[in-house]
Amino acid sequence: MNDEDNSSTLSLPSTKSLVAFERAATYLSFIEAAEDLGRTPSAISHAVRALEQQIGVSLFERIGRTVRLTKAGADYCEAIRPALRELELATRQAQRARKTNIVRISALPFFTSTVLLPNLARFEERNPGLELKIETSNAYVDLRHGEADIALRFGNDHSHGLTCQPLISVSGLPVASPEYLKNAPPLHHPRDILKHTLIHVRPNLSAWPNWLESAGCEMANADGGLVFDSVLGALDAAENGHGIALAMDPLVRRHPSFGPRLFAPLPEIGAERQDYNFLCEEAQWSSPKIQKTYRWLRDCAADFTKP
Repeated sequence: MNDEDNSSTLSLPSTKSLVAFERAATYLSFIEAAEDLGRTPSAISHAVRALEQQIGVSLFERIGRTVRLTKAGADYCEAIRPALRELELATRQAQRARKTNIVRISALPFFTSTVLLPNLARFEERNPGLELKIETSNAYVDLRHGEADIALRFGNDHSHGLTCQPLISVSGLPVASPEYLKNAPPLHHPRDILKHTLIHVRPNLSAWPNWLESAGCEMANADGGLVFDSVLGALDAAENGHGIALAMDPLVRRHPSFGPRLFAPLPEIGAERQDYNFLCEEAQWSSPKIQKTYRWLRDCAADFTKP
């Protein structure tokens, strides 16, 4: 029997056993591999032994309770890892392709409350065949591995290999409640901010220092004050008289408290502006559901620039 005949009858290992081996090789621990995959250490061990028996090669050296890769195991892992990643990506893409009527958006919480939620009816009216699934998060979302179809993020970090379209330009705007300012030091100049309690947002602790720098002020003492996990929490604290928050203009002007319970005590100072961006996979940019969603988002953002 020639080599061609042998290859035609080759029995390939199961994906389950290959994944178990790859995870065990990554962690050099059956226990950690089991935790990652939601299986038992015994199941990982059995899967690896079955794989070794099938291919006729020892993949690990077992030394007491520890394991390490053999030379053959290291080579095999290096060879199969890219294939497993491609298989995972292809599977995610196939699953997304089945759900052609669903658009999954990952957006920051404040952008969701001020831009997306007030305009959901407009989206549904325009696109009766599409369904939006919105997840609010400050965390990085991996579009290339199918964690969402669209990300709406402040700035363009992690945008390599993605389509990135600016939606709206924003800048920092200090806001406080009238009650807080009645008994607080007067605000005539941006440097007077440093005499007040500053309210920070944990995912963007550099916001106040950046604002002060753009206003020509030294950044000393800009890191004191209160810290909240979200912009909405910071605005609630400002509304209740606990200090001055740095909001995003013009988005904050749609916040229900802006005007009667929150206002800007300082005139705009020309602070540096940054964009909220629309991001999606380059390969998905031309798809009809992505284009329809982008046009909706673009029109929502344009409302903020109308007089």
